[in-house]
Order: sequence, then C-alpha cells, then structure tokens
Amino acid sequence: MKKVLFFILLACTFMACNTTVYELQMETIDVYIGAEDWKYTNYDQNGSPYANNYFFATVNVPEITQSVFEKGQVNAFVVYDANTSYASKHILPYVRHYEEQLSNGDWNFYTETVDCMYGPGWVEFNYRASDFAYENDVTINPVGMRFSIVITHGY
Repeated sequence: MKKVLFFILLACTFMACNTTVYELQMETIDVYIGAEDWKYTNYDQNGSPYANNYFFATVNVPEITQSVFEKGQVNAFVVYDANTSYASKHILPYVRHYEEQLSNGDWNFYTETVDCMYGPGWVEFNYRASDFAYENDVTINPVGMRFSIVITHGY
C-alpha cells in the first residue's frame, strides 16, 4: 500500500510540474578601433571647450536590433594581447591604474577607464585618463584596441 501511495504522489508531482524551456541565441562580434579612429570631445556644437574631455569611437552594429535593445543583453569586453598566450578579456567598464616615472625622475600616477554604451544599431566606446594629460598635449592619443561584443537575444 505504501508503494502504491508513493507512486501516486510521484505521478502527481510530475504532472504538476510545468517546465518552460528557453532557447538563448548569442553572437559575438569582434571590433578593432585603430588609434586613428578615436575622436576627441574637445568642443561642443557652439565651439565652447568641454571640461573632462575623453576619446570615443562609434561602430555600427546592426545585430543590436530594437528587440535586443528592449529584451536582450549586450556585454562588451576589451581584449588585450590577442593571439598570444597572455590573451585576456576584461568586461567593460574596465579600470586600470598606472604609474610611470618621468624623465625628470618625478612620478605620474593615473587611471585609465575604458567604457561603452549602446543603442539599436550602434556601440560607442569611450576612453578616459584621470590625469587628463591629453588636455595639454594634443599628441596624446589612445592606442588601437580590440573589443568583443556579446549579444544575447531576448525572446
């Protein structure tokens, strides 16, 4: 009798479960922003200088549809040392602290931040350095950077 009751309860448990299966569709897009592709936010539309300037580069990403924007997810990574044994990906925003000794023996300490934002059809990457040395030396420019954009479609 106990065995019959056990199997009845077990059958009721399986019938009461409602399992929904979601299929995730993901795609990865690799992007390279060359040193010459970075733009500088030095002036607004009226020609007035901005404070806290930064560099930016925008890429077209048609895979980020309105549906992805509303129901999906987009993650971006900066990729260092690609195709080497030291290759690494860092999710954005990525913050890295630096120190460098200047030719006069003094030390310069600063933080680099790589970030991004996106909308339907586009991604904008941003680069900032906390010492704002590029405010005084216009020859300073970010190096070329590799990025990986991972899109998860929502249904």
